[in-house]
Amino acid sequence: MFGFLIRMLELFGVVFLRFRPVPRLWCVWLVGVNLACLYFITHIEAQVVLAVTAIAVGGQTLIYQRIGFTRILGSTHVLWLPMFAWMATRIDTIMGEPALANWLVLLFATNMVSAVVDTIDAVRFLRGERAPHYRWKLVGQT
Repeated sequence: MFGFLIRMLELFGVVFLRFRPVPRLWCVWLVGVNLACLYFITHIEAQVVLAVTAIAVGGQTLIYQRIGFTRILGSTHVLWLPMFAWMATRIDTIMGEPALANWLVLLFATNMVSAVVDTIDAVRFLRGERAPHYRWKLVGQT
């Protein structure tokens, strides 16, 4: 369990400290919009976003532990698709809460842009780009 938590921290470290400036800003935005669920946590939709986010991060950590920071990490975001499909069935309830509805529209737009990037990365991975392209430890570090 301790090793898993260390790998999760490394994963976040890579994203927030090693990425180039534009991808880093995008990831800060992506994480921020998803973590805004905490503001709406009394709503079932926000609770589902928090759960799906936790499952996705857990899956990414497992992938990172096994094969490093590769292009397939974003594949865990596929969980967003059933989440948003479920939310679509609740549109009448959601529209009754304007602040919640506005956040969910922003969340949907943000996550769908990310899903496009994730899909491109997954295709690149499947075509052979499997080497880790970021590392937490620099070459030569122990």
